Amino acid sequence: MSLLLLLLRLFLAGIFAVAGAAKLADLAGSQKAMRDFGVPSKLADVFGMLLPLAELAVAVALVVPLTVWWGGVAALALLLIFVVGIGYNLAQGRTPDCHCFGQLHSAPAGWSTLIRNLVLAGLAGLVVGFGKSVTGPGVMESFNGLTVSERVELLAGALLLIVLIAEGWLLMQMMTQRGRLLLRIEALRHERV
Repeated sequence: MSLLLLLLRLFLAGIFAVAGAAKLADLAGSQKAMRDFGVPSKLADVFGMLLPLAELAVAVALVVPLTVWWGGVAALALLLIFVVGIGYNLAQGRTPDCHCFGQLHSAPAGWSTLIRNLVLAGLAGLVVGFGKSVTGPGVMESFNGLTVSERVELLAGALLLIVLIAEGWLLMQMMTQRGRLLLRIEALRHERV
């Protein structure tokens, strides 16, 4: 059970870390998403800045064994707030841009977004349910049994994964920019005719 709990914690921590970092890189988009979801403008600006910081704090709390339970509670609370916000907007017939992962992935909030957040809330609920009694090993403690070569391989694999994710993000940015340029060139051609 402790290994499963560790994997759940790392998965949730990864989701919250990516979401928080992506929103932090695009604060204006995060604040706009808050307004689109119906948060008053003055509060949307503040909450748009606080949400990415809260998500990053949750990610850290889920990794440290001492704060696992509190991290799970905070993750569950945030996810339930997201579920309520998305559900309310869907009930009103609105599908605002969720901006869930900042510029990495932003799409109109729909039923799939609601279901994804419910599943993540269920996983956070498992961390909360078992977090007090079975915290599981910390991330660093899990690697104590590894040999030096296994640690080097794991580190190399993690670095390779980070490079691949960064490369994918850069490729997406370049393709998006290329698409905008092609649209602009096409618009200029039509202006001449």
